[in-house]
Amino acid sequence: MTQIGVMAVSTVLSVFGWLTLLANVATLFAVGLVIRRNIVKSVSNKTHSIRTQELAALITIAATLGSLYLSEIGDLTPCRWCWIQRIAMYPLALVLLISWITGDRFVRRYAVPIAALGLGASTWHYLLQQIPSLSDANSCSLSTPCSVTYIEKFGFISIPWMAGSVFAMTLVLLLGFRSAESPLDE
Repeated sequence: MTQIGVMAVSTVLSVFGWLTLLANVATLFAVGLVIRRNIVKSVSNKTHSIRTQELAALITIAATLGSLYLSEIGDLTPCRWCWIQRIAMYPLALVLLISWITGDRFVRRYAVPIAALGLGASTWHYLLQQIPSLSDANSCSLSTPCSVTYIEKFGFISIPWMAGSVFAMTLVLLLGFRSAESPLDE
């Protein structure tokens, strides 16, 4: 890779780090809104619920494109746990996009479990990076160990943190802003 290519990837990783920090702040703000809404017992309308599904679709699509950029243009080889997170993120983006296009009101039934599994994988991968002794040689390859941290922005944001942030925000959007008319069906 040329020096320009390396610089571009590091710049993109910095942008991804800032976007992740922004997503983390937005997720905390959304959680606060959900808690406040539940305390005040206000009723959300269906339009509000649909808009959060659209936002969830957009952030998962952006995360999918970002991960493809990192591996295909940035030449960062994904480890096994990165692949597991991709196995959750890519279909999640597709499912949310299809639900947005078709107006599927029941997307939560299948999107929430995918996002929850992805969050679990991201959390475990982040722990492997932070506590390398957790990583066992049989679960990760020697050429691409799961404990390698390609990026560490602000002392804590790594690629698994980025993916986990998207999964967490998706869960908050899908579960926290449901329509009051059908709290569990959607």
